[in-house]
Amino acid sequence: MLTVAGEVFAAHGFHAASMDEIAERADISKPMLYAYFDSKEGLYAAYMQRTGDDLLAAMGAAVEPDLAAGEQVLASMTAFLGFVDAHRPGWAVLQRELAAGGSGSVPAGVARVRAAIVRRMAVLLAESLDETLADALAHGFVGAGESLATWWLDHPEATLEEMAARIMEVGWVGVGGVLDGRRWPAR
Repeated sequence: MLTVAGEVFAAHGFHAASMDEIAERADISKPMLYAYFDSKEGLYAAYMQRTGDDLLAAMGAAVEPDLAAGEQVLASMTAFLGFVDAHRPGWAVLQRELAAGGSGSVPAGVARVRAAIVRRMAVLLAESLDETLADALAHGFVGAGESLATWWLDHPEATLEEMAARIMEVGWVGVGGVLDGRRWPAR
């Protein structure tokens, strides 16, 4: 059910997706969907929960603890981008929905996944920076990664490796300046 729901949400967006179409394609009754998920928002939230958990698992599996912090970040960002690449329509829908704003379980679910990614990044940065600065820079790094992933939707000619390098250039090189003691304004 969740796989079919994800396909329909990716094709039509949350608001235009039809519970009738999801039920038909999943070969179940529409009342059965409501019995499991209570509402279309509940179904979407369950799909996003599973997708977010899959993303976090992919990012975690890509990171080897023996690697240097920068290599861990690159592996994690490459896994993130691989996930986006494999789910381009879903990523596009998610970004449209988030840009439109809203409340409820869907934005809360996305915030949960984003917070987990930020925490992972902050832990890596805290090896070399104080916790407050590491947390702030982790938020910036993750936001840059999300923005570049969305840019990639309009520029599919860029390879996954090129996009991973771009995220590292924006985020890790910038963090490197702080690690080297360079701060804005330049002193």
